[in-house]
Amino acid sequence: MNEFLLTIIIPTKDRQSYAQKAVQQILSIDDQRIQVVIQDNSATDKLSSMLSIYKNDKRLKYNYQKGIISFVDNFNLAVSLASGEYICIIGDDDGLTPQIIEVTDWASRNNIDAIKPELSAVYFWPNSKALNQMTDDGYMRIGKITGGIKEHDPSKEVIKLLNNGCQKYLSLNLVKLYHGLVKRSKLEIIKEKTGKYFGGLSPDIYIAVALSLTIDKVIELDFPLTISGICSVSGSAESATGKHVGVLEEAPHFRGHDAYKWSALVPKFYSVETIWADSALAAICDLKKMELLNEFNNAALAVYCMKKYPKFKKIVRDHYKNQLIDYPRIQLVKAYFQHPITDFIKRVYRKIKRKKNDHMRINGIENIIMANEIIQERLIDIGFNMNKNLKTLKL
Repeated sequence: MNEFLLTIIIPTKDRQSYAQKAVQQILSIDDQRIQVVIQDNSATDKLSSMLSIYKNDKRLKYNYQKGIISFVDNFNLAVSLASGEYICIIGDDDGLTPQIIEVTDWASRNNIDAIKPELSAVYFWPNSKALNQMTDDGYMRIGKITGGIKEHDPSKEVIKLLNNGCQKYLSLNLVKLYHGLVKRSKLEIIKEKTGKYFGGLSPDIYIAVALSLTIDKVIELDFPLTISGICSVSGSAESATGKHVGVLEEAPHFRGHDAYKWSALVPKFYSVETIWADSALAAICDLKKMELLNEFNNAALAVYCMKKYPKFKKIVRDHYKNQLIDYPRIQLVKAYFQHPITDFIKRVYRKIKRKKNDHMRINGIENIIMANEIIQERLIDIGFNMNKNLKTLKL
């Protein structure tokens, strides 16, 4: 018997003010079935005193790990502390919508292993530095919400990911633990097979691939169970401002790793794209699904990297001269039209198709607590009730 229905895991490092607000927002949900696990690897345990007002709330579990450990080890520690039937991982600048409890209860009653909610609520904290030519005073965008569901075979999504050069994974219907719902028992299966929950260098894409090769069906739900937060020191903001690129040895992901083995299929420089590819391939290798490596599209990764990072074009080109033996130039040209060009056409099409009332945009939101209040007001405005919606869903 699980002690909690749902555990929300928040790995954190040196972002105490955001983590404190995340805990405050989640524990304001009046439900004893939710647990919050804080795995803190900050320079000090200052966050512990900031959370002392919750010392008598059994729903909060705080663990401080001193010293240098990797992102991956911080995530592994966090999951080992969870007591819920289901697990969801979010960042310390993210938040929840309270409807996540209703959905998790519905998933448990219907024996659903995984739910992939839409990331249709995105919140930029004040001074996020990630908004181009827009007022950066606490901005949120809420997309269209229908509450509908679709079923997907996640193993087929892994094939699509490999065919894309392990890119665009957020747009695929993989099993997501980061901003998703997954039965904890499925994570234990991965640990039994590999000796750990997470591997590679990027925990979110590693576990997405590993779970997608472990779970037979994932339910896509058109509702934001979480609020995707972006602050000035978040990975999303650094990626948007071009800070997530450099010499491989300087990648922060390597901190805490001893003698990490980088995939021979991935060019040796540090970027979001190369870290994603390496970590996705690491999950496949750890689960001994080596036959899937034949689906990996070297050319797709190459064109994405050369287009976005001209500084590292020579490294990428030299790498793929060795990888693509037969007509490499033809394969690269083909990949360019199949991926970056096609992506551009799809973006333009979506922009044209999108209706003005499909998105709500609000400025002046001070923190994640207020962001959730805005979402709840939006749901009232559109007449959406999660309990009623769940009763209409058919699997």
